[in-house]
Amino acid sequence: MSEPVAVTPQVQEPLTTGQGATEPVALDRVMLAMDVVDTLRHQRELVERELDGERRQRELVQRVQQLYESQGIDVPEDVVAEGVRALEQERFVYRPPQRTFAVRLAEVYVERGKWSKRAGVVLLLAAVVWGAIVIPRRMHAQGLIERFAGAVAHVDAEIGARLREGQQLEAALGRAAAGQPSAPQFALLETAEGHLRNGLGRAESARDALHGLPTGADYVAQQARGDESLAACRREAQIADGELDAARSALVAAERHGELVRQFAAAQQRLADAQPSPADAARLQAAAGAVAAALQTTDVGVADAALATFVQQLDAVFAARQRAAEVQSRLAVLATALDGVDVVADAREEMRTLQSGAEAALAAGDSARAADLVGQLGALVALLDQRYELRIVSRPGVQSGVWRYEGNDRSRRNYYIIVEAVGQSGQVLTLPILDEEKQRTVRVKRFGVRVPIEVYERVKADKLDNNLIDDVVFGHKRRGARSPEFRFPVAGGYITEW
Repeated sequence: MSEPVAVTPQVQEPLTTGQGATEPVALDRVMLAMDVVDTLRHQRELVERELDGERRQRELVQRVQQLYESQGIDVPEDVVAEGVRALEQERFVYRPPQRTFAVRLAEVYVERGKWSKRAGVVLLLAAVVWGAIVIPRRMHAQGLIERFAGAVAHVDAEIGARLREGQQLEAALGRAAAGQPSAPQFALLETAEGHLRNGLGRAESARDALHGLPTGADYVAQQARGDESLAACRREAQIADGELDAARSALVAAERHGELVRQFAAAQQRLADAQPSPADAARLQAAAGAVAAALQTTDVGVADAALATFVQQLDAVFAARQRAAEVQSRLAVLATALDGVDVVADAREEMRTLQSGAEAALAAGDSARAADLVGQLGALVALLDQRYELRIVSRPGVQSGVWRYEGNDRSRRNYYIIVEAVGQSGQVLTLPILDEEKQRTVRVKRFGVRVPIEVYERVKADKLDNNLIDDVVFGHKRRGARSPEFRFPVAGGYITEW
């Protein structure tokens, strides 16, 4: 394969004639000669063999002419000969210039499009590498700066809040000191002031140090020192917070001490107005002495507990007095509740016993015992005051009598008539009934009365006659009696379930 040759056509270049003279030739003859040279170059081996003599040169010219003629191209002999001479003289051979600096600049300029693309690719790669390295680093640094700035702002806000609280505490201490405090209160106020001064000093020192911390790029360069300094400022702020809390606690204790003094004075006035019994008075005086001793110290917790005990005992005395008054009033009402009523003798005697016992308990200051006795008296009076008619239950779907085996003895039965108490206004009363099977008292509206079998069969026959009981009245209870008087024989004992 032939080498590529760059040939620049010279339009004004003269071609040498046979007589050695020169004359201008047309462009098409030049181009034709150049083509001849190119054809000869492709036949390099043939040229190298044939260019050794004039005869061979003429034969070569003829051979080239025949080649063109075979392709339908008419090439004059002088043009072919000129091409042979040009090949010998290497007139159309390109010789690159020397690689001087100017030539290199010219080459770069000529190929500037290619070089600009290469430069763009290189710059783009450089930008990508720079961005991959520098941008994350800068973002990380910016994140550190922002985080540090936020932490500094947070600590600064906390310190500002502590300083404002300190100013409020300072004002409160001034007001408390102007109220002529007692010696324990004054000691507590001094303690509060000491903690307050220390706390304010710590907070101000922390704020000054906080304002001297590095910022921006300085922080990135001094990150370790900045973080350590910020941590120190935060610790100072926490210590200041603790001091202010201690000052606040001491101030609250001083205020509470003054309040306890006022409450104790009010409790002592109540004690003077109570006029307690000698036993209560001794106990209350001892409790009051414990409160007075505790108030001479700065231990507000002990004083508070002692005052609470004293007030509880004082309240108990007043509560007992109130209960005693209520019991006394209730006793007076019960004592006259059955005046003019024919009360059975044993019940009247029981009433006197309960009344005298309650009066004795009240005199001894035992209001609890008195209240219990008055309660028993009230239940007895309520029982004696009742008046009702005892009727056999005679409604459809409701049993009027039942029977039970007597314990485990299947040969013996107990018979019961089901009754209910109807009051003066016609309502069915609820009575306390001692159930002989349960062995406890149950309040019910209907209950069974144990009767002999003859009474049971009589009531049964009355109901079977027309499914109704004609003679329903089983007994009466009059006012002043403990229990009703029965119209039928009874065997004693009651049941509340069947």
